[in-house]
Amino acid sequence: MTAKETTNNRPGLRLQPGERILREGEPTLRTMPSLASRISLWFVLTVAPIPLIPLVPLFVRQYLGWHRWWLTDRRLVVRNGFIGWQLSSVPLDRIVDVTMYASWWDRLWGIQHIKVRDMTGEVNSYQVSTGMCLIGVEDAEDVAEMILANTPQVATRSDDFSGVINLLEKIAAKGA
Repeated sequence: MTAKETTNNRPGLRLQPGERILREGEPTLRTMPSLASRISLWFVLTVAPIPLIPLVPLFVRQYLGWHRWWLTDRRLVVRNGFIGWQLSSVPLDRIVDVTMYASWWDRLWGIQHIKVRDMTGEVNSYQVSTGMCLIGVEDAEDVAEMILANTPQVATRSDDFSGVINLLEKIAAKGA
């Protein structure tokens, strides 16, 4: 893989010196009919511009064609957009939560998504962190585990806390 990937004038990933790609992906093929049928159903139920229904697959194809993600040894990068585009990057040491999810409609189509929250503090109107979303991920469990495995972890072994425990015991002994 080259340091910069561009396909049909689409901006791609620019690797930093010494950075390597661990995994990359784009929405699975099952994502397009799932999303297209969901939007078409919404048009029918809300009596939105029904003549636009035949154009829904084109819009969905455009949106999903832009969605791509890369997991490197240093960061997670997600590119998405519809008319415009956005290229977001978060260092792995800033990731605080990785969540897999699938609505009932997604489960019918066999699709899973991954939501990655970081420490930026960005929230939407419901005070929920916006994070990054990987849409229609193939092998979502493996990808989520890979993200977590490459995220620097806070000490989790009990012997790593032995110094802190000893200090707390000394303080408690002096206070008693």
